Amino acid sequence: MPPIHLSVFSEIDRLKQVVVHAPGLEVDLMVPTIMEKLLFDDILHGEQAREEHALFRGALSRVADEVLDIQDLFVEALAEEGVKLAFIEDLRRLVNLPDATCNLLRDMPSEQCARSIITGIAWDDIPNNTHWQRGFEYRLRPIPNLLFMRDPAAVLGTSYSINSMSTWAREREPLILSYVFRHHPRLRHLPEEARLFDQVTPLLKGEIRAPLAMEGGDMLVISDKVLAIGCSERTSTDAVHHLAESLREQYRRGETGFEHLLMVLMPPIRSAMHLDTVFTRISQDECLAFPPFFAGQSSELLNVMSIDLRNEELRFTTQPSLLKSLKRVGIDLKPIACGGSDRIKQQREQWTDGANAFAMAPGVIFSYSRNTGTAEELAKNGYNVLPVRQLLADPAIDLLDGRKYLIQLECGELSRARGGSRCMTMPLAREAR
Repeated sequence: MPPIHLSVFSEIDRLKQVVVHAPGLEVDLMVPTIMEKLLFDDILHGEQAREEHALFRGALSRVADEVLDIQDLFVEALAEEGVKLAFIEDLRRLVNLPDATCNLLRDMPSEQCARSIITGIAWDDIPNNTHWQRGFEYRLRPIPNLLFMRDPAAVLGTSYSINSMSTWAREREPLILSYVFRHHPRLRHLPEEARLFDQVTPLLKGEIRAPLAMEGGDMLVISDKVLAIGCSERTSTDAVHHLAESLREQYRRGETGFEHLLMVLMPPIRSAMHLDTVFTRISQDECLAFPPFFAGQSSELLNVMSIDLRNEELRFTTQPSLLKSLKRVGIDLKPIACGGSDRIKQQREQWTDGANAFAMAPGVIFSYSRNTGTAEELAKNGYNVLPVRQLLADPAIDLLDGRKYLIQLECGELSRARGGSRCMTMPLAREAR
């Protein structure tokens, strides 16, 4: 297979290559006593979740050249025995993995090892129910949040970020992504300079004790000139500063065209854990937004710190809202209200990821079918509403015919995991205009 060349300069240009992860056995291994520690409100029905995700992947394939699964990429990255052993050693240092578990992983073939690191390993037996009493301690706990591929890494232009997760439940994921970017046959051609942000490597080397938290749900590539980064309960101010410094240096070397970084100051609440849970760009001149945070004269408008990356040093200018900040840098977006005009629906559908849209092309987006108020508002703005099964049953539907489409995803299980279509995708390349 040919090398993958990273290229993401927009949230909306036609999708070429994207990484997802179908919910696997790691979902089936999750038990109620530990689900909250793993950031879930409920345990999922794995078979149904996988069926819903397969429909999502099928719809992505109607536009994208390649839809890749991170588990397959990870298996291929660990194919060489030396890489596998190096990963196990790094994992041991990262999570204090016991020697017995490390030895178990070392004895596995590379493919089985890679899969077990994602799905987890349960104890063969639980003597005297002691593990149940303590909340069921796995030999190697599952990582069901890998379903949300958006967060552990992000592609910015022709570079990438290996993020640092803010929660214990997700600490393993950036290490997996780091190995995929550095060792997968289609990605290992990327130079070291392509890595803009990486807290995993210095942590393993003992160069830092506490990594700076940043997650991909807070990172939006608004255009080839503008990034919006949420400063949220999952992304720290210091991490945004660190990324801004890297982007400024890259700009000075002539390696990127990003000129502006807009740091959106988010409320530290779970319902708005990332910027993309309240705001996403969906077309050339539209965005989907949770109105209290972005529209009108609301007392809840989110302030923005604007950073001009072209300056010799970082300077911060306070702006009253994201939409006004975007307009100042030449991007004038019309907000379409998540949940429509009804304030109760706005809150309910923001909770169920009504604002978390993912664009496969300008004006060709996904949302969950349960977000009916959002769908009605999009229909008023010219979007053709298509249930995902209707799309997949009709090969004659051309999503790139110039019309606008909302593809409604089935979500009986996926929506219960607290993440939408953007959360479940990590684009590697979009088509340049």
